[in-house]
Amino acid sequence: MNNFIKKLSYLILSFSLLLGSCDVEESLTITSPAPEFVLNTPGISTIFLNFALPNNPAFTISWKDEVNSGATYTIQMSLEPEFANPTALGTTNTSNFSMSVNDFNTVLNGLNVTSFTNTAVYMRVSTSSNISNTILFQVSKFAVQLPVFTSPNANDSFVLSDVNPDAVITTVTWDDPEITSVSTVAVSYQLQMAEAGTNFVTVADLGETVNKSVELTHGALNTAVLDNNGVAGTAANFEFRIRAVAKTAAGDLFRTSETLTLSITPYDVALPPALYVVGAGAVDAGWGWSSPVELLLQGKKWSGNIKLSPENGGNFRFFTNKTLEWGSPSYNFPYFSDRGYTIDSNFKNANDGDSNFQFIGTAGTYFITIDTQTKTITLGPEVVGPNCNFDQLWVVGAGAVDAGWGWSSPVKIACTGTGKYEGNIKLTNDAFRFFSNRTLEWGSPSFNYPHYANNGYTIDARLENANDGDSNFKFNGTPGEYGLTIDDINKTITLSAPIKLCEFDQLWLVGAGVPDAGWGWGSPVALPCTGAGIYSGSVTFANDAFRFFTDRTLEWGSPSYNFPYFVNEGYTIDANFENANDGDKNVRFVGTPGTYTLTVNTVTKTITLN
Repeated sequence: MNNFIKKLSYLILSFSLLLGSCDVEESLTITSPAPEFVLNTPGISTIFLNFALPNNPAFTISWKDEVNSGATYTIQMSLEPEFANPTALGTTNTSNFSMSVNDFNTVLNGLNVTSFTNTAVYMRVSTSSNISNTILFQVSKFAVQLPVFTSPNANDSFVLSDVNPDAVITTVTWDDPEITSVSTVAVSYQLQMAEAGTNFVTVADLGETVNKSVELTHGALNTAVLDNNGVAGTAANFEFRIRAVAKTAAGDLFRTSETLTLSITPYDVALPPALYVVGAGAVDAGWGWSSPVELLLQGKKWSGNIKLSPENGGNFRFFTNKTLEWGSPSYNFPYFSDRGYTIDSNFKNANDGDSNFQFIGTAGTYFITIDTQTKTITLGPEVVGPNCNFDQLWVVGAGAVDAGWGWSSPVKIACTGTGKYEGNIKLTNDAFRFFSNRTLEWGSPSFNYPHYANNGYTIDARLENANDGDSNFKFNGTPGEYGLTIDDINKTITLSAPIKLCEFDQLWLVGAGVPDAGWGWGSPVALPCTGAGIYSGSVTFANDAFRFFTDRTLEWGSPSYNFPYFVNEGYTIDANFENANDGDKNVRFVGTPGTYTLTVNTVTKTITLN
């Protein structure tokens, strides 16, 4: 009975619930969502326009449109969220839109958007009757506009001067409208020059800067012009351009300006091979061209002996071309003083019509040196014998067999004439270099292959650039002994058969003043040739007379040299020797008897004892 009642209760309850739910269903209203026109928010909101991939999509946007059916969509952008002046990027009948890197960059460039700077760009999509929501991108465009010269003006003319090569002749300036202080990449500029009409096949780089100007000095511009077919003293057109380099994440972006044409007249930097002194102050010359005093060029110096006098005004001038005579270019006192030369106090400005030099010192023969590197004009004692910048050059290196890379036995190449060094050297296929000062060893000034090649020397084909760390010389010929000649006047370096360094293989000493010889031919003392024009050896002397002979086989018939011979030849003779004043005017030793090293140097014209 109880079970029956429970089941009946459940039945009544279920029926009640059923009736209740039917009532609720009758009161429920179902509403569909409103149609939407929505521009989807992109997953990436930063756009870096990569110039290296111009055809790649810069962006792709899409939208959902439940409002417009079969509409044509216009994609708009604006630099302000208000879209006061929207720019149309394109149209489509689909629900998405893409634009290439290059096309988008062109649009932004037309709106004067600054390059390499994050710029807010707003986009939306419109139909004839509806406009979507707005989305925002941060865009960095690349530069396409070119730098523009602002000074100097096109076709300006410049005449360069060597008076002050470091002085600025012009400052080249330009504007780059796309680059500002807030640009996110580093931009540098290269100023380049080329001969007009050559399309920059050969480029001279005049400077690189992160600013927008480059100062050009007389000297730097002159070098560039001469290196690009400029002719000293002749005006010619040269073209300039700016090459902008932007260091971007995609690589270097180059932009090159339009060209600027300028007329430039360079000056001559080649030193004439000789200067000729003409004027009353140069006694042997006078104001005429029959016997001008010649000062030869060695390296960067003109030098030579000159007889000077303050008489007759003491004035003179330097000329560069003897054949042109008075038509020759010439250098007066202001020419050197204006260029910063320190001039010997024995000279002053004559202040005559030509502003010549005037010699105001004591009349006599001097050695004059005009050094274009140190910018000095100096007077010194007359030089007797050969005239070189150095008394000798020293060869060190594995290619010089007797020297090697050490200083115990460097090979000496002696000065034997005006600007000429000569000596014999054993060479093998290796490197070597020339040094000027043995006492300084590795601290000595040295001269490698490019030193001579760059100064216009013609170098023997058996010598080449070693292309090692020091660009030494390298011998590539057949190993052996050679005569080596360096001629600083004619600018040549030559190898030959071994050079006969002296006129004779040795000199012979005979006389009572040389006890080992005496006045006979049984045992004359030999003084061998040991270098270029040098006879030297060990000799024992006594206080008596002797004489020099050249040919032992001729004995008394041999040519001989007595004391007056050396005096008349201008030799400086050691004080331990004097004129014997005997019948043959022999040489007499007057020092302390003993063994000495006797050296007769026919080049420097000296006789010395050590």
